[in-house]
Amino acid sequence: MKLALMMAHDVLLATRVKQTIQANKKRQMCPLEKGDLVYISTRNISYPKRMSWKLIPKFIVPYRITEDFGNNSYRIDLLDNLKWWGIHNIFHSSLLRIHILSDDRLFPGRRDNQLEDLGGTNCEWAVDKIL
Repeated sequence: MKLALMMAHDVLLATRVKQTIQANKKRQMCPLEKGDLVYISTRNISYPKRMSWKLIPKFIVPYRITEDFGNNSYRIDLLDNLKWWGIHNIFHSSLLRIHILSDDRLFPGRRDNQLEDLGGTNCEWAVDKIL
């Protein structure tokens, strides 16, 4: 009985080692570093009801990485309107894409201010009457 239990344990360990080797074959090191510009995925960001989910960009404006935690998590320097929406400033590398500067010869006339803003402001107005 003891021999059968030891054999089962050895088989479990060998299987775990094989699975780890197979899982790590396609795993790559994250190319992001502190100071890089990255786009943030909108997958987990909830937008206002008035915005169509089909028209929302998959990644939003590039932000700078301010801290690398070493476990594929990064602190991002977010704008105040994203913080006002309650979005936390730490993201996993799977939710980030590195920003590559566009070539002005290939894409003339593109500017950073053409990108869609989230539209959130922290100002509120009281309306007296509607004309």
